[in-house]
Amino acid sequence: MRIPGRAGEYERTCADCGHTWRVPRWAARPRLLGLPMAFTRGSLPRVSEVVSANALMAEQDTAFRACTECGSVNYRQRPIRS
Repeated sequence: MRIPGRAGEYERTCADCGHTWRVPRWAARPRLLGLPMAFTRGSLPRVSEVVSANALMAEQDTAFRACTECGSVNYRQRPIRS
């Protein structure tokens, strides 16, 4: 379910060449997984599982980080609300 007023996508504008590209919300504000404090005994995830999940998220995020025209990582970002 979509929350009204919340941006579903963001638009990034390269500060060097002016090229614009759209980024999904999950990539615009990536969240890394951590170890929550409210686990019951025996249900803690292994550290290696958390590390691998964070590495996968970081790898997916790099596809949206740099400008596709010039490769710069200097950009401005604004929400796109529809």
